[in-house]
Amino acid sequence: MASKVLTGNRAKVYVDGKLAGIFDQCNYSTAISSEDIFILGASSAREIAITAQEIVNLNCSGFRVVGNGVFILPKFPKLADLMSFQSFTVVIQDRATGANVMTVLGCVPNTRGENFSAKQTSKIQVSYKGIRSFDESGDSDESDAADLP
Repeated sequence: MASKVLTGNRAKVYVDGKLAGIFDQCNYSTAISSEDIFILGASSAREIAITAQEIVNLNCSGFRVVGNGVFILPKFPKLADLMSFQSFTVVIQDRATGANVMTVLGCVPNTRGENFSAKQTSKIQVSYKGIRSFDESGDSDESDAADLP
């Protein structure tokens, strides 16, 4: 029986459906936007109104493999591909259970970097922005929200 605690050696990262075996670290975060509601005649806020969920920030780093730079599997577009680039999904899967423990939808690459140091392996860093994320508890879609035509 698999342990209940997820460890790094159990996490597999998929970028656009392809296993990204180069990453040794992956983290993500999102925030809730809110506005403090102050009114005349009161010294403290009367409410904190939630206004939105911000985009998901996803940061991955890994090993630089010759022949597989950031334009290959991490899906960082070349300059000539910017106009036709399509967003994709990033999934972290528990290899012990097969469950998707994190899914980020509508991802686009944001930044990239590489590191070369004497006496160390070369590393890449790629960050993505995603529209929304959800975990194994289920999708967090707004079924009644407005959308683009």
